[in-house]
Amino acid sequence: MPLFSVIVPVYNASKSIERCVNSICESGQEDVEIILVDDCSTDDSHAKCLELGTRYSQVRVFKNQENKGVSHTRNVAIANSIGKYLLFVDSDDYVAKEYVPIFRVLIEKGVQFAVCGYKNHDELHAGMCTEVVWGQEETCNLREIIESLHKKTLLQQLWNKVFVAKKVKENNVRFDESINIGEDTRFILDYILQNDVREIACINQALYHYMRDNNGSLMYKVGYESVEEPLKNLRKMYQIMGLHTDEIEDRIEKERNNIVNGYAYLIMHNVGMKMREKKRLIYNLDQEKAAIVYRQQKKIYCKEHIAILLKKIGFIKKRGE
Repeated sequence: MPLFSVIVPVYNASKSIERCVNSICESGQEDVEIILVDDCSTDDSHAKCLELGTRYSQVRVFKNQENKGVSHTRNVAIANSIGKYLLFVDSDDYVAKEYVPIFRVLIEKGVQFAVCGYKNHDELHAGMCTEVVWGQEETCNLREIIESLHKKTLLQQLWNKVFVAKKVKENNVRFDESINIGEDTRFILDYILQNDVREIACINQALYHYMRDNNGSLMYKVGYESVEEPLKNLRKMYQIMGLHTDEIEDRIEKERNNIVNGYAYLIMHNVGMKMREKKRLIYNLDQEKAAIVYRQQKKIYCKEHIAILLKKIGFIKKRGE
């Protein structure tokens, strides 16, 4: 039985899947299985997966009968995994050579839950790279630091953590296939709650390489997902923190306003959407404050575009002088 099952959902990843799998295999860890599940890609991803399965003995390839989305695809992989621990890697991304070995060392020391840092490669801005790490190597009380992990964007990601497969399967922790935003966070929080996870080992190294090369993937989902879904995640986090019900609800109400305004901003700036649709979606976010939020965001949107136009005009005049 392999120690690790590395789960990689695949959809139209023909250009990146080889780099992804190679990076996992380069760690030299033999008792690792890599599960590739193709979600009915429209490019030649499946053929690439099969070729990788021939090249590497630890690669196992599956394919959905129909396109079902990333949550269903990961659930399929979990059901077919046989490793003692689960790692998740996205097919667009890749990992450092030390990614698997360092998680292995922690497991050998008895660690049951761990998080590493990551490098955020922004391919939309000339490959700009930022590093996100906890700050020091330590084992912490999860209740005490979970909110800080969330603020540093180290909690929400699936691919910088290790999970005990038995605890996932026996407690039926699965990805919610009914949501499109925050499904990774929901899985992580459910895992923590259902297994009463109390400690987390923080690895002060950026072992995962996240490739951001799509400017609209999240933006196109926003507005079609209920505001209540991210609030459910926050409730779970506050529950883990041990907050009282009244304090939880006070925080949720404040966060609701932040999420509504954040969603409305993204909707208003979706260049592929007509204004009528933007207005409809913003009004669906919060019926009581919809008109105010819509006017505020439209004003912000107009000011930004005027500023951009003035900048362009100034630039043209300067060049023409």
